[in-house]
Amino acid sequence: MSRNTRFAARYALHAGRHLLLTLLMCLATAFYAQTDSVQPLTLEEAIRMALKGNRALQIAQRTLEKARERVSEARGAGNLQIQSSSTYTRFDRVATARFGPQEVRLGNIENRVAVLTLTQPVDISGIIRTGVRAASLGYELTLLDYERTRNELILQVTNAYQNVARAESFVRVAEEALKNAQERLRITRTQVDTGVASRFDLLRAETQVAQNEQALLNARNQVEIAKAALNNLLGRDLNAPVQVVLPDSLPAMEQELDALIHEAYARRPELRAAERNRELARVNIDSARRGNLPTLALNGQWNFNLNTSVFNPRRQTFTATAILSFPVFDGGITRARVEQAREDLQIAEINLQQVKEGIALEVRTAYLNLKDAQKRLEVARKGLEQATEALRLARIRYEAGVSPQLEISDAELAYTQAQTNLINAQFDYLNAYAALQKAVGTIGERYAALF
Repeated sequence: MSRNTRFAARYALHAGRHLLLTLLMCLATAFYAQTDSVQPLTLEEAIRMALKGNRALQIAQRTLEKARERVSEARGAGNLQIQSSSTYTRFDRVATARFGPQEVRLGNIENRVAVLTLTQPVDISGIIRTGVRAASLGYELTLLDYERTRNELILQVTNAYQNVARAESFVRVAEEALKNAQERLRITRTQVDTGVASRFDLLRAETQVAQNEQALLNARNQVEIAKAALNNLLGRDLNAPVQVVLPDSLPAMEQELDALIHEAYARRPELRAAERNRELARVNIDSARRGNLPTLALNGQWNFNLNTSVFNPRRQTFTATAILSFPVFDGGITRARVEQAREDLQIAEINLQQVKEGIALEVRTAYLNLKDAQKRLEVARKGLEQATEALRLARIRYEAGVSPQLEISDAELAYTQAQTNLINAQFDYLNAYAALQKAVGTIGERYAALF
């Protein structure tokens, strides 16, 4: 096979790929044209939707209601309790007694008895009150865990929302890169026709167009993946249309690190939960100690005899009982429970310190990441300015025929990379700012009315 034949075969194969990519691009363009009429979704609206429709948060809400009912259950242990029962008995025969010539039946062959029992515990040792306090602390812990889940959800939605915006920005960069490559291809074809450029230059320009078309398709695919991830967090259908709104400006960081850490100590639900957990451990020690204290219960019982007899003529009887129990020896169970509760208190103390240190580390990390993103943003802006000017000069030189295609190709690549760097720096800054808000505990303040 001659050199010209091989070149023609490669050119035909490349042209076929170019045609296929062009068809795919047209289909993608038509799809995006259909979504232009979608109502824009702001970040605040997305978070509000997630707070109502997210599955994980719904589970946390149900768990919170369950904890609330545990408090009612603990309080119910000190309330009056009423029980009823009934008994039916049938004998094989009835006992009889003879009084002179007369035989008297001593009972009935069938006996029906109904019993109504009233029990009122008297919390003389404080066990019930301690149980109610423990259940109330458990509810507070569940509430704080709900707040933690809510804050994490807001951060996840914020990042997912901004990932959609980032992906759409990459699409615009890819579209501009494709446009630049197509313009270079047009110029190269003109130069080939006039004999200024070779067919190799033409093939190289066409290859660059094909590569940029593939990059654009991949960028648009990433947009769809990002939208599906956002819809999943919002509790919507994965195919629901999404149109995000780009921020007008980047938020500024005003507080210093030490002030942010102290604010996080006051706001973070994880730290408050660790403090409640320590308090619960102390209550559990008190509860375990009360295992050696006496208990008192008052009982009232009504018996209703539905089958009276000569020797049991009363249809109704009432019995009142006061039961006072004194633990004498429980085999060391109470002592062991007290020791376990004391160990739990030590664990809670260590956990509180660990949580406090973890929050300080999280705030510091988010703060430094935000500072880093801010510096990279400044560098990326300068880099884009330089790349824009370099591309302008390279394009002038290439169109004038005084520079090789490699020069403008490198300039276009550097320009695209500079755009990508700036987009990443902008959204890295936004993500770092949201992470800092979550670390401090202020990320959910504006949505407090929905909680």
